Amino acid sequence: MKNRFNWQGMALCFALAFIQVSSSMAAGELDYAPANEAVVQKQLYHSGGHFSGAELCPASAFDTITPIASLHTVTAEQALPMTVTGVAEFIERHDISSVTGLLAHLPRHYRTHFSLLEHTRATGQANLEFPRIVLFGTDGQFLMNVGTKPDDPTYHLLDVAQLHSETGHWEFSVFDFSGSKPTLKRNDPSCQECHGSSNARPVWGSFLEWPGVFGDSIIDGPRPEAMHHTHAEKINRLIQGDSNSERFSFLVWRPESMRRGGVRFIAEHDFGPELLVSNLAMGSATAKGAFRRLTQHQETAYRQARKALLLSYYQFRDAHPLRFSKVNRVEGLHDWLQQRRQLVAELLPASPQSIAPLDLQLATLGLNTQEAFSLATLHNKEQPAPLWQTASSDLYDLLMLQVLDDLRRVDPEIMEILQQVEPFYGVFQCPETVQNLAQLIDFKMLHLFQLQGEARYQVHRVYFPKDVDDVYQQVFLPVADKLIPLLQEATGHPQQQVAGLN
Repeated sequence: MKNRFNWQGMALCFALAFIQVSSSMAAGELDYAPANEAVVQKQLYHSGGHFSGAELCPASAFDTITPIASLHTVTAEQALPMTVTGVAEFIERHDISSVTGLLAHLPRHYRTHFSLLEHTRATGQANLEFPRIVLFGTDGQFLMNVGTKPDDPTYHLLDVAQLHSETGHWEFSVFDFSGSKPTLKRNDPSCQECHGSSNARPVWGSFLEWPGVFGDSIIDGPRPEAMHHTHAEKINRLIQGDSNSERFSFLVWRPESMRRGGVRFIAEHDFGPELLVSNLAMGSATAKGAFRRLTQHQETAYRQARKALLLSYYQFRDAHPLRFSKVNRVEGLHDWLQQRRQLVAELLPASPQSIAPLDLQLATLGLNTQEAFSLATLHNKEQPAPLWQTASSDLYDLLMLQVLDDLRRVDPEIMEILQQVEPFYGVFQCPETVQNLAQLIDFKMLHLFQLQGEARYQVHRVYFPKDVDDVYQQVFLPVADKLIPLLQEATGHPQQQVAGLN
């Protein structure tokens, strides 16, 4: 905790220089605002997909393959809206009197997108026979924690977490079904002990480490999910309807038996490894909230700081290389990655101290990454660990992808660069889907942040981009030789002379 407070205090030392990076928007800016949902919505279409020889592929970045009515959940008039207010109103309107009664009305994508916990660090009890059920949905923006142990003192409590997309803040609330009439306690202060306050976030395991969750790896090595035999046996009984609690009855399973060392796949999902999908959902929701808080907290300062943030991100990634990357069998990829990483190291200033560290810059904008990004640790009870990973990316990558997407829409020079540069390797097994980095950003933004709820469920039933979170290698490294010098010039940092670089 000592390092954390020193870090926050130092942020003030960088504040003035940071805000002065760019006192006004660049001349010649494009005259339209960052893409909103209406703009994206107009570009969506469905082609039915084409088979690449290995995968059903979208024809372009905005091809959803299957028809959807909107980017958001599409519900019938009486369907259950997945927000705190929507659930509360539904309970009252339909006279719901129990947790089990509410679960029966959940949308299909919540009945499929869930994890079981044998041990939990949250309130409530869990064990092998009565695991807790964590429902994360398709987009991770509304979470539910369901107890199944009848003698648990919190058995009639339903913990929920909602990301408010307008503000980027998380709300942690509790529905109480223990009395004659359900009650709701919103923003329970006790939740801050584990989730944080001004930069609150969910709590969930990082890639390869999901302690207490069914399917957490039982073997050493880089294998993300490997079911323990006790978990496999329990799940098989649940699939067969052999349950000691009626609260499991609403869950939808793939019709396949589990085995020791196996992976549970989410039902009605094109890809489906449960824990990887859960991290992508919760990671994208957390990064989406962090980005929204940046733009809401100090909008003018954020807009002025975007290029400085991106330059510091290159420095941050150079100092903190990612531990994992997804397999992509592109010829020459290993050598290319080594060359590009070396190029980044050569392009960055010889003195790292000349660039304000990314964490400090984000702190001046109100984003404390020690709190906001430490999903795998309890806020006031464990040491912060902000390098939380989905798989091949962390929350810094997902945040800076949004910053780059935002900046390119008002900076024609950056947009032109992204449109001219081809990815070294594009969408996994779908080489025709995108032709340049601008299109690749469109593609990732759509599947990580813009598709939500029922719409995301429908699209990912037929097609899920398996490398959607591969951000730094796919987006930032290919454009480093053009983007880093531009960012250095714009922010007034000394530019390195790299042999052979035009």
